[in-house]
Amino acid sequence: MKHSDFADEWFENEEETIFSEKIENFPHSVTVKWIKVSENDKAYQVGDYVTISFESMADASLRNQISSLLVDVLDKLCKEVLLQKILVVGLGNEEMISDAIGPKTAAQILVSAHLFELENNVHPGLNNCAVIAPKVMGQTGLESARIVKGIADFYEPQCVIVVDALATSSFSRINRAIQISNIGIIPGSGVGNHRLAINEETLNVPVISIGVATVTTIRSILNEMNIKEEYEHNDCIITPRDMDMECRQIVSILSHGINCFIHPAYEEL
Repeated sequence: MKHSDFADEWFENEEETIFSEKIENFPHSVTVKWIKVSENDKAYQVGDYVTISFESMADASLRNQISSLLVDVLDKLCKEVLLQKILVVGLGNEEMISDAIGPKTAAQILVSAHLFELENNVHPGLNNCAVIAPKVMGQTGLESARIVKGIADFYEPQCVIVVDALATSSFSRINRAIQISNIGIIPGSGVGNHRLAINEETLNVPVISIGVATVTTIRSILNEMNIKEEYEHNDCIITPRDMDMECRQIVSILSHGINCFIHPAYEEL
């Protein structure tokens, strides 16, 4: 079984019977792969799964390029969704760096819901946006999906954007792949901790998930190296030692892209 949340990794050796794909290449070795699943698979539901892959993000111009591609993908996935009131959810545990992408991104989203609530003079280029970071079950005792649903029922957004860390089956993709999907997300599924899904069926509102590859397993690394021997603890989850710095870079990419997508005038503010 693959320890991966990425559709392009699940389908890489499958016949194209239940999915189709389109690959676009951009400068600086940036690639966008669009997978459209046409019928339910054992791991993936009908919908679109878009992966933005890149070799580096150290340069600010590269991060801006990736952010712009993220905005473009979000625009296409949400072309039929009214986007005047949006809830952004940062999933994960901020105290664990490999799982901190969601809450750290949420902390940098431009919040405006309170301005609309108070009926202040809101800049015409801003949309109504609320943000939450519900932590993890071990910290709250509650499923993240139940917390998100309670807030969504109260806030009544037209769309929910969920940001989370994902598992990959390839060590080389850690912090180098972002998956965007219009079918929501099951927190913890890539590492075997299946939780209640955060999707349109649960929340009764369209859900867009944005996930970043931050962890893999020893077993996945051994498979990449074509090593077949079984090792003790080969299902241990691992992440790079420079995760701290790269987490900040990824968060800047995601937060800038999401802010530009939600607020048309964000870069003018």
